[in-house]
Amino acid sequence: MLNPSTLKPLSSEDAKLVRDTFRDAEYTESRLRERSGLLVPPPAELTPGGVVEAFQDSDSAFDCLAQLFFLGREIDVVAARKVLPKGLIDCFLRSGVIAERYQSLTPKVLLVPVEDVWLASDLQVLRDHSHKDYVPTVCDAALHLASVAVRQPTKRMLDLCCGFSLHGVLASRHAESVITSDLNPRAAAFARFNAALNECQDFTTVTGDVFSAVKGKKFDLILSNPPFIISPEAVTTYRFAPYELDGFVEQMFRQAPDYLQHGGIFQAVCEWVEIAGVDWQQRLQTWFEGRGCDVWVLTANRQLPSTYAANTLRQSDTDADQLPDMIANWEQYFSKQKVNAIHGGFIFLRRRDGDNWFDVSQLTKPIRSQIGDAIVRGLDNRDLLYGRYADQDILNSRLAVTRGIRIVEDSIYNGIRWESETMTLHVDCGIPVSIGIDKYVRNLIARYDGQRIVSDCLADFANHVGLPMDTGVAQGLEITKAMIRTGVLGIVKENLENRILASRVGLTGTPSQNSFSN
Repeated sequence: MLNPSTLKPLSSEDAKLVRDTFRDAEYTESRLRERSGLLVPPPAELTPGGVVEAFQDSDSAFDCLAQLFFLGREIDVVAARKVLPKGLIDCFLRSGVIAERYQSLTPKVLLVPVEDVWLASDLQVLRDHSHKDYVPTVCDAALHLASVAVRQPTKRMLDLCCGFSLHGVLASRHAESVITSDLNPRAAAFARFNAALNECQDFTTVTGDVFSAVKGKKFDLILSNPPFIISPEAVTTYRFAPYELDGFVEQMFRQAPDYLQHGGIFQAVCEWVEIAGVDWQQRLQTWFEGRGCDVWVLTANRQLPSTYAANTLRQSDTDADQLPDMIANWEQYFSKQKVNAIHGGFIFLRRRDGDNWFDVSQLTKPIRSQIGDAIVRGLDNRDLLYGRYADQDILNSRLAVTRGIRIVEDSIYNGIRWESETMTLHVDCGIPVSIGIDKYVRNLIARYDGQRIVSDCLADFANHVGLPMDTGVAQGLEITKAMIRTGVLGIVKENLENRILASRVGLTGTPSQNSFSN
């Protein structure tokens, strides 16, 4: 049975006591992962025995906190009072995060560390997942969105479909004001609690469907982890999309531009379908036509309907005996709807006047760090790549190799010297990719030092490899564009606008400096 919402926001003094206790006990992401191998709390019904045993030391404040608020298990009150600071348990009782009965402390919520904050949510209990008012704990999708979220200083931020407001709380570090919105009133209670716990300023919670609670407002940054799972039931919960197929996220994206300031960014993690006989990229593009936004789709996976059904249903409380019939029902539904596959990933919008672009790229490696700055660079790079005068603008720009690039080379000794067999370029800081390259690509990349314009670097490259100038520049330019798109090369912004302006003047017939001069 889902617990009624009895959470009370902490006073400033109590919030400080909780934060100080968590820090002193090292109740952190890194230590939880080190001890259990997990960052996401496991369902109570499916917690592996080894994970339970990992937190059995009742003499440790860390273990007491982990058992209560990560695993959601009751602990002995006497043992807890011995290791936890004076007044903490009474603070927890007052706020409604635990209950005391029969000499035991029973958690009413989870309190999970993410980065440098702690966030309350409902207990991770499978039987509660289908309840319309359930507020889930942190999950992989939410962490993935946090990893790509833009973290630059901003005025007004919206956490849409916020749940317990992970993204709103994290954004409060760099946003002047934060609004969190969710259809579920219980989510607002958790968001207010989490804002108080983490000392968030100018933090407002509202309740409504999609954008209905923020009509007339515009934002510089919107983050959303909406209900996106596609199923035959189409039930309205935190997890399952309430419309047919991907209709809910389509509606959300069609409305989003109206709520973005000029230059504002919308970032969402979601899923969408691939319909038989329909180009899925063109289908997505129609959602944004004429809406005044650049669109970057970053795909992470593509699943066949049978695989998608099995993976999704195994994460629910479906009875094992019923699972085959449920999977068959989902497969029949997808077949009837002519769904070939389900894609998952991120979709980023940025409000901008002028000729807007639409780009799709593939995420090929897991994201291991926060890369919000790389997302901003990726948007800027695509402005250069897809502008009206793209090639000329690139030729008149200055580029530099992005920080954190590695080249790993496998060589074989031929009896006289070492010869390179394979060469792989790895992007470690930013959107992680691995690209097979050769010595010519390496040679070209090395020329981008941020000092010379691209046309000069390409001319130097053509001379070095012994290609005719026109051929070397043309081939080098295509390689350069690919490296910009993958984030290997980035724009040096100083004087970029002047160089672009100069190139456009030249294109209109006014004399300009030769692109290939020194």
